[in-house]
Amino acid sequence: MKINSNYKLREIAGEKMVVIKGPIGVDLTKVVMLNSSAELLWCSLQGKDFLREEAEDLLIRKYGIKKSQAALDAGEWIISMVKVGLIEY
Repeated sequence: MKINSNYKLREIAGEKMVVIKGPIGVDLTKVVMLNSSAELLWCSLQGKDFLREEAEDLLIRKYGIKKSQAALDAGEWIISMVKVGLIEY
């Protein structure tokens, strides 16, 4: 899977959010707020094909959590990103 390149991470008013990149600018009617874990995954995996296991490993290394928790968290992140079109298969 791959993060959709039509979206870019931006910091607006101190918050990290993903916005649609349009031909004439940014469409602020379509934004997705990211927490620190989602931001870590986005920044680390953007621009390359990846598997869920890679997201799991990033979470384990950053937060020292168990593999079972990382699998659950990475899976939920992927599902939520796919639902809004931010990750493509």
